[in-house]
Amino acid sequence: MRLLKQFVYGAIYLAIFIGLVWFVYSLEFKAAPTCSDNDKNGDEAGVDCGGSCVSCEIKNLKPLSAGQAILLGSGRNFSAVAVIRNPNSDFGTNSFDYEARFYDASGVLLKSSRGTEFIYPGETKNIIEAGAKIVEGIPTRAEIELLNAGDISWLKNIDFFEPAYELKSAAAYFENGQVVISGYVANMTNFAFSRVIISAFAFDNFGIKIGASKYEIKNLKPFGVAGFKILIPVDVALSDALDFEATKQSIAIGVLK
Repeated sequence: MRLLKQFVYGAIYLAIFIGLVWFVYSLEFKAAPTCSDNDKNGDEAGVDCGGSCVSCEIKNLKPLSAGQAILLGSGRNFSAVAVIRNPNSDFGTNSFDYEARFYDASGVLLKSSRGTEFIYPGETKNIIEAGAKIVEGIPTRAEIELLNAGDISWLKNIDFFEPAYELKSAAAYFENGQVVISGYVANMTNFAFSRVIISAFAFDNFGIKIGASKYEIKNLKPFGVAGFKILIPVDVALSDALDFEATKQSIAIGVLK
């Protein structure tokens, strides 16, 4: 009986000791909850989200994706084009970074350039990185990679939507060894557009893309109108095979307020 009591008292003292050790450890040594410890702790509503962390709605968004890039160009001027998809119907971003790279047949990197774009909720759009002048080597392949995808600042669709604009007097023609695509963009709102990106493809009579480029307008005033002229170098031998109507119809406009 006495041995049993000693055992019970020992067990109680051991439990108290372990509790004290755990209490001291929790206060002094255990890492404080963070938003990246893969654990639901602190004031979080989910694992590493909610409370003082990023909202769970944003944390669970799907990333942007970039399709396989195509290489277009003539002479020593080249463009890389890729389709960017935003699978999130309720969120977009006014800024994401990308890098375009141009390689030769041996996989040697000939040139790279970086840019910044925007994409609206649920939008699918082309990114055109144009005007890459390559003087050494012959590019045979291009790629476009999205950079820092995990650091994107997402905006709710109620606050981030495409504003109203109009395309006016669009035209496409051949001049001085280039396809010229021109027109005007009209701001139909009472606030300024910080960026207007106009892009287009040059098509031949077989419906094949033979070139691409873009033009950017900055700070288009409320109810203002600005002209643009996109220049796409093409082989002169192809000038009689150009489809100017399809080229004109390819104009795409992205507007950021």
